[in-house]
Amino acid sequence: MKITTLGTSHGDHTYCRFNSSTLLETGDGMYLVDAGAPVEALLIRAAKRFEKLKAVFISHMHNDHVGGLPGLIKAFTKYPAEKQHMQIFLPEDGAAKGLELWCRAQHLTFPSLLCGVSTTYEGEFYCDEILRVSAVRTRHMMNDPERFASYSYVFEAEGKRVVHTGDLSSSFDDFPQLVKKQPCDMCICEATHYNLEAAVEELKSFPIRKLVFNHIADRWHGAGENNLRKLISRLPYPCEIAHDGDVFTV
Repeated sequence: MKITTLGTSHGDHTYCRFNSSTLLETGDGMYLVDAGAPVEALLIRAAKRFEKLKAVFISHMHNDHVGGLPGLIKAFTKYPAEKQHMQIFLPEDGAAKGLELWCRAQHLTFPSLLCGVSTTYEGEFYCDEILRVSAVRTRHMMNDPERFASYSYVFEAEGKRVVHTGDLSSSFDDFPQLVKKQPCDMCICEATHYNLEAAVEELKSFPIRKLVFNHIADRWHGAGENNLRKLISRLPYPCEIAHDGDVFTV
């Protein structure tokens, strides 16, 4: 699997980071985790072919994770190729209608034969000839976590397992239990919504082969990045801080 961290910022764009979007490539397929703006422009700059996109997995319905969806839908459907299809998975039942209306206001046809929409549910919810995807519920949507879902995702392909935490709660106790118990080849973990200094002590015991931090908080920008590097150097496995456009191979 090849993973490109297209956008690596927290809830706001910053001087060096755009909103959240991560590209997974395996076999002949491409998959997105989140679609923060300007995801379609970042795919174009990375010379990616839109017709290879098979699915988009949205972790939760905050603007920094979904704001680029209309532009992505436009780019995907404007110059269609034969047998091209992309399915967008949203974490809330009511979200599809809102996206449909916003696309309609921009004179975009959605959903369509080229681009469909489904609701994510906990457990294994997606499987094609290349990739299996499972969702693990988190408590990031603290205003109403029972009504408004947020998810971590587990991706399995080519005999590898990659976990993307999505956004977590401030307590860090919703970090995916799977990662605490079963080895994963890579974990992509957000670095904004919890006390990372305390979390490092817990992370030490997890069977992770490589940890990549993304969704980078303001305090870890600029000179603060060196402080983050010192902090994560305590971990017993390889760790990296993702930047926009970084590429990782699993």
